Amino acid sequence: MIKLENVSFAYSEEDIILNQANLHIEEGVITVVLGKNGVGKTTLLSLIDHYLNIDSGTITKKEESAYIYDSPYLYEYLTGKEYISLMKEIASSKPHVDITTIIKDLELDGDMDKQISAYSLGMKHKLAILSSILLNYDLYLIDEPLASLDPDSQQFMINFFKKMKQDKKTLLISTHMLHVAYTLADEIVIFKNKQLSKFKNSFETYEAFEDFVLNHLRLDNLM
Repeated sequence: MIKLENVSFAYSEEDIILNQANLHIEEGVITVVLGKNGVGKTTLLSLIDHYLNIDSGTITKKEESAYIYDSPYLYEYLTGKEYISLMKEIASSKPHVDITTIIKDLELDGDMDKQISAYSLGMKHKLAILSSILLNYDLYLIDEPLASLDPDSQQFMINFFKKMKQDKKTLLISTHMLHVAYTLADEIVIFKNKQLSKFKNSFETYEAFEDFVLNHLRLDNLM
């Protein structure tokens, strides 16, 4: 589904993000990228989406991707209802889920007539996730999807991401929330020292998972 081969990218000579990094993401799995703040997790997703251009190497992906940013770009002069209607017109196929039900489950049903400019960051993130679902891609790149959501909405989205996997969608998620990674991931990618290392999430307990990640990252306070 996604393959990085000897990929290098730098913003400057002093700010090198990837140095001949390799990664292979299989189809139909949830992969979570973990790394220290500022290591380049958002940059990695932008490179895979071809929003940024690599300096050398190759990135190939089987499908077009939906990219959900940590700070979503939305048409803020529209209402939520108008934005969803626009996404329905753009979509090349009908969504595989009942959007009305998801709007209600995400507790957005009382805000759909408001302008998006009045939405909180959490509400904007919910709307961005809704609109990407409407477009019905097979590959989703998702940057910090739950950080701005309340606990109930976090749990709903965790369950919904799992359902997307059951529907044969592929998800590559960047997060700093270890409990989310443990709950969601089939595989984790440790982003460290400009390299990407992939591991199966076969840990029997959260404590074992946490110890493994922290030991690899050598961090004391990754939450």
